[in-house]
Formats: sequence, structure tokens, C-alpha cells
Amino acid sequence: MKLLLKNLVYILFLAIVFNSCTKEVSLETGAASGVAAGILTDSLGECKKAVINGVYYINSDLADTNYVMVNVNFTSLGKYLIYSDTINGMWFIDSGYVLSTGAKDIKLKGKGRPLTAGTTDFKTFFGNSTCGFSLLVGGPNNGSSTSDFCPTSADGWIKYSLDPGFSLTGGSTLDTFRATISPFSYIFQGKTYFKYQTTPTLDTLSVTGRINGEYWSLGTPEYDYLYLYDTVANNAEYIYLKDNVIPGTPSATWETAIVRAGTFQGGVLYLGNARLKITVTDINLTGSYLGTTFTDIIKVKREMLFTPDGSSGVEQTLLVADVFYAKGIGMIEQKLYSPNTPNRIIQRIVIKGYKGL
Repeated sequence: MKLLLKNLVYILFLAIVFNSCTKEVSLETGAASGVAAGILTDSLGECKKAVINGVYYINSDLADTNYVMVNVNFTSLGKYLIYSDTINGMWFIDSGYVLSTGAKDIKLKGKGRPLTAGTTDFKTFFGNSTCGFSLLVGGPNNGSSTSDFCPTSADGWIKYSLDPGFSLTGGSTLDTFRATISPFSYIFQGKTYFKYQTTPTLDTLSVTGRINGEYWSLGTPEYDYLYLYDTVANNAEYIYLKDNVIPGTPSATWETAIVRAGTFQGGVLYLGNARLKITVTDINLTGSYLGTTFTDIIKVKREMLFTPDGSSGVEQTLLVADVFYAKGIGMIEQKLYSPNTPNRIIQRIVIKGYKGL
């Protein structure tokens, strides 16, 4: 029995010696004296991207799996304290002793309980340096307060990324924008419309909430947040989504009203009749967005149809888009392509964050 105990102590001693040789940070008091110094940024002053771990749900206490990995460049040894601010009922923190200088990955352990769904932005602090990270808090209906595929909560917003970005005057490029739900609605043809106003481009998308399983849009028959016709004579009121149809059935495909429009092709402006053909192709999909899994996704195919004047009624398919809508969120992705090259994406819009939906 004593021999077994002696061997066990010897094994533990070797383990401690081994760890002391390999660990660069330690929680053991007295491992180093003084206060560590360093920065959260790289040599160019840029914050490195934090790695988010775990799933975050409303009113659920954070567990050991909820943590954030941040990169720290230590310039001196000693005790460190790295922490975040407290936002949405949560905070992240770690302390210990650093035993060598240089870049280290530090695990900030999550504490608290998320209060509201959506994107939560944090700042992290170490010494005189500050960086930040964002994480998504989910819940029922992908973390939204509604089960509709078009949220209408005033001041709720969705942020999108663009690839490639939009070219702006002066040579700059816009690669992100935010669509915010206006607190002011209006009625048209007996339907209540809500405005999604974008910044910084100041465009407006007018849509309804759910009406008997249908969602309506009032505007030009093109794509969400992407306008391609060079001239449009009038707007159209049309259904852009149905959440109560079965793919492959007749009711899963419909067409918008015709509007007069013009489009440049080869430097020449062609006028004609324009409309959309819309098809629900898949339902109940899941997808990975914002570091989590979105459920209850509907995939819609939008075909941009155009009949030039004097073309003997020959209708062209100018462009096609696959649009993905998530329950409680709305549009989460839009991929635009030519009908002849569906695997070559011309423009992609993807959700980058949301709040207050």
C-alpha cells in the first residue's frame, strides 16, 4: 500500500514538472512576481479575431463550454487580468500568471445569463489596450420574438455583408450595410407595410408581415437590396415569399405583375416588360450562420424575366437568385447568378448580425 502511494506521488510529481516545462500561463499563485504587461493587438495595432465557443441561449446560464479565445502579446511576466464589459447579462474573464513573453491564446470564461436574443457586442480589456468581439444569442425561432419569416419590430435590425462590395463614388467600396425596421408603417391596398431602411445607402425595402402564409413586397420586381434595372416606370405589389406551400406543387411557383423597365445590354438601353418568377424550392432547411445553426429555412428561387420591345414576345431570363429566409429573421442569404452559369456567383449577400427582431 505504501509502495503504491509512493509511486502515485512520484507520478504526480512528474506531471507537475512536465506541466511547469510546457505551460506558458498558470493559475498557480506565486508562479511569477509582478504584473504582466502586453497588448491585445498585433504589431500593426490591429485586433486579432476572437474565437467564440459554445451556444448561447436566452435565460440559460453560461457553462464551461461558453468561452472566448483571445490572442495576447505579452511583453513582461507576472499576473494578468483580462476581462470584457458586462453586456446583455454576460461577461468574460480570465486571470493567472504568464511565464513567458510573446503571443499567447487566452481563454476568457463566460459568466452570467443572456437576457435578449440577437447579436451582442463586447469590448475586452487588458492594461491600456482594448479590442472586441460579437456573439449571437439564440432561442426559439432562431432567437427572434416572432415566428414569422418577416419581423416587424420597430428598430430591430439586420446587418449584411456584400461580396463583392458595391462600388461607391470616389473609388470606395461598401461591403456591409444595415437594414433597420422603421417604427412608421403605412397602408397600401388594404395591407400594412413596414419599411426596412438601409444605412449608409438610405434605400428602402417595403414588406408586409405574414398574411395568410404570404409575404408581400411593394417595389420593383428585382432582388432584395439589389437594384438592376436602369429605368423602372412603376412599382409592383407582389408576393415574395410563401411559408405554407410544398415545393414541387403548383402553388409553390407564381409570377409578379408586369412593369415597364429598361436595362443596358452591351451599352444599349433596351426597354420592355419586366417581371419575376418566384419558386419555393426547399423548406425546413438548416444552415450555419453567425457561428450557430439556423433552422426552419425556406429557399426561394427568383428569376428575373424581361421581354424587350420589338422582340416578337421572346422573354429572356436575365438573372437568377437563390434567396434563403429563416423563421423569425427574414432573409439570411441571397446568391445571384446567371441562368447559364449557376455555379458562378455574381453577388452574395449574407447576414452578419441582428438585434431586436
